[in-house]
Amino acid sequence: MKPRLLVVELHHLGDAVMSLPFVRGAAARYEVHVLCRPASSEVYRLLSHPPVIHEWETPWENAQPSGLGPALVAARDKGRALRLLSFDAAVCAWADARVGVIMAETHAVRRIGFPMTRGNYYAADLPWRRRRRLFGRALENLWRLLHPGRPLLTQELHRESPRQTHFHCWHQIAGALDLSCDVSVPWIAATGAPVQERRGRPVLVVHAQARLPSKQWPLSRWRELAASDRVAEKFELVEVLPQGAEPVTPDHARKVPTPDLLSLVTVLRGADAVLCHDSFPAHLAGALDKPVVTIFGSGEPDWFAPWNNRHRVVQRRACPLHPCIDRCGMDSYLCLDAVTSGDVLAQLERLKFNP
Repeated sequence: MKPRLLVVELHHLGDAVMSLPFVRGAAARYEVHVLCRPASSEVYRLLSHPPVIHEWETPWENAQPSGLGPALVAARDKGRALRLLSFDAAVCAWADARVGVIMAETHAVRRIGFPMTRGNYYAADLPWRRRRRLFGRALENLWRLLHPGRPLLTQELHRESPRQTHFHCWHQIAGALDLSCDVSVPWIAATGAPVQERRGRPVLVVHAQARLPSKQWPLSRWRELAASDRVAEKFELVEVLPQGAEPVTPDHARKVPTPDLLSLVTVLRGADAVLCHDSFPAHLAGALDKPVVTIFGSGEPDWFAPWNNRHRVVQRRACPLHPCIDRCGMDSYLCLDAVTSGDVLAQLERLKFNP
């Protein structure tokens, strides 16, 4: 019997993709379990050897830190529900005291993660982030008061640089467990024939939607770019259309509905390159070893650029509050408004393709 490892990833779909190299590498030594949101569970099922998945929708999503009690109780109860699995280790790459409580309540022998120090917390100086971090520190202190001698984390890690990529946090955890992250591409299993095969020009898959307004480049800019003669000369366009999405490509471009994750994977597999926002499709395309041109707005590419594609990011650091981590403090999205179609076209022009 392999020892059991609990991986806690309670953020969103793109964050689940970023954890995949660690999950793959850990599977060589551990029976890996993942605690994640229901939506993210499908990401882990894309692996050739999926982990044991425990779905949980966090009760504190988008909630203000109004009190220590509700967060502590919810985290405590979830940890206790997992206790019977007798984990040898539990890990998380985010500085989040609530997750620390979950891991501690599982009674995992080793609990490895990042305490909520300023250096570990992304965008720690933003006012709302500072409040969240102080809330977390208070929760850590409350735990110490209630459970003397039983720390939330048995091994505390610290980011080696404030600019380091989130992938490196997973590498730090792997090092603490004497593991290696498996970054060999593709990270996920093949799922049928690609939608589009190249017929001369390279296939550029366009995904023009974002989950959050602070990541959504204006649709008018998308249409301006997609209609340019240079794009038409260089690429065969295929547009991904999630349910309810408004097309941005010309009528002659192929448009592919993607009602589920597997259909999105199938479209991305047929791409020579992908153009999208700082969002889940960017990370998924990186996991498939595709060149990804990513339009960044509120996020920080040093932290969250898709794997092996930091140099293809398009961004204008036009906002004094950047990175705002998806909570805009200005009257408009200066970061996105500053990015021109010419900026994106220039990055697309740099792409190189094999004959």
